[in-house]
Amino acid sequence: MADMQHAHEIENGADTPKARAIIRATLRNVSSRNLSLTLFTQKIRNEYQHSQDTMGIPSRAIFSQAFHYSAFAISSLFSASLQHYFASKWILVISTLLFAVYHLGFFYINSYYFYFSQVLMGFAYSLYNNGEGAYLAEHSSRRTIESNTGIETAVGHSSMFVGGIVLFLIFYLIPQGTTQAASHYRSFSEDQIQAIYGMFFAISLLAIITFALLPKKQYSSSIASNSPRIIPTFKTNMKNLGKAFIHPNMILLSFTFLYMGFLVSFFLGIYPTTLSFTASLVKDVYIVALYSMFVGLAELSGGVFIRPMIKKIVNYKLHVVMIVHVITVVAAMTLFQLSIPERSTIEPNDGSSLWLTPNRVLACVIGYLIGMGDFTLTMARVIICQVAVPANRNEVFSLTRIYQCISSCIVLFLSSYMTVTCWTTVMMVGMVIGVTTFLIVVWRTSPANVVSPKYITPQLKSSPSTKAICSTIQTA
Repeated sequence: MADMQHAHEIENGADTPKARAIIRATLRNVSSRNLSLTLFTQKIRNEYQHSQDTMGIPSRAIFSQAFHYSAFAISSLFSASLQHYFASKWILVISTLLFAVYHLGFFYINSYYFYFSQVLMGFAYSLYNNGEGAYLAEHSSRRTIESNTGIETAVGHSSMFVGGIVLFLIFYLIPQGTTQAASHYRSFSEDQIQAIYGMFFAISLLAIITFALLPKKQYSSSIASNSPRIIPTFKTNMKNLGKAFIHPNMILLSFTFLYMGFLVSFFLGIYPTTLSFTASLVKDVYIVALYSMFVGLAELSGGVFIRPMIKKIVNYKLHVVMIVHVITVVAAMTLFQLSIPERSTIEPNDGSSLWLTPNRVLACVIGYLIGMGDFTLTMARVIICQVAVPANRNEVFSLTRIYQCISSCIVLFLSSYMTVTCWTTVMMVGMVIGVTTFLIVVWRTSPANVVSPKYITPQLKSSPSTKAICSTIQTA
């Protein structure tokens, strides 16, 4: 009977058909593009300003990032509880509205609004993170979570590709001023900054509309539907966050998420900065845009090649994803070490690289490799967060970003002292530890280890609903 019910749900689209998943991912792509473009350009600009500090005196870039990360970390403590009061699609709408307010401020900027908008960005990013995970859980079952996450990650992360095209066009249509052209490193003019954020504001308005049009229906076989919907008090929310924090799976995954923070900071801020601080590349005004395009191209191709590959694999799906991640990141960091002058992560210089001459082609290759590494790790993160601590899934998504925030703050204050070799060492050590702990959690949460006789009482065995759940898990 349970098998017939499960088959009926699949026939009526309850098990998240491929076509509907693609439609949802495409709609969400507009806002994902908005988010990634914002963070990409914000980090590059702040890295430029950060590196212009003299005599160790912090600049506005450091303070603004501190405001951003602090707001993000604090709001992550309670943003998960908002999902008990608002539908996930409306949480996404609210977060995108805050992004729009942030972008609008760059046309009439002042110090007060600048710092206030950084707080808005931190809060918006926290909301977006939780809304994204919740919406995916409401429209995916254990059988379809890997496939749907692959679609979502590939289409959503096409933002880097589109962002590269936008930057390329802006740099072409709005040439550098005399001051920027005479500089020893690549910088943005105010006209270029306003053009970039004007485009972000337009995309934000479109994203608000598309999010509002997202389908709201939660499928009966989804991961979220198997969790009780109880509106907790603030005290209960904090207890749930604490339970998730001390859960063995979350303790293990903390190393993975700290490493993820380093990886994101590296490919969004550190490496683009080295392209601008390397003397032989300073005249190539399009290199950052091309780098962004190839990062996005890797994210898109990940959905085309990685997703079909894991669908054909019966077991060890996440293991294969992480193997691809390790190969691409090791290759990218090797090229980074061999082609970038030692101090280009810290200051403009005309030093020589270790072996390879830095050029546009190498930047694009590194961009593609690191983009594939980001795709695989992001996809793996979304999947593991659904099953690592099922009873506190929303809190897990919040904690992932808190850990990333911590590692990003570390990068913020230490990047002025970290050379190329230092960065390579940190990334390699972080990858080994992060991937190892991730695979341990994958083993702990596999159906063969979770669904065992000791968890099934005699009363539950006779329950029709339990039979249906077990049938769904076995199908996965």
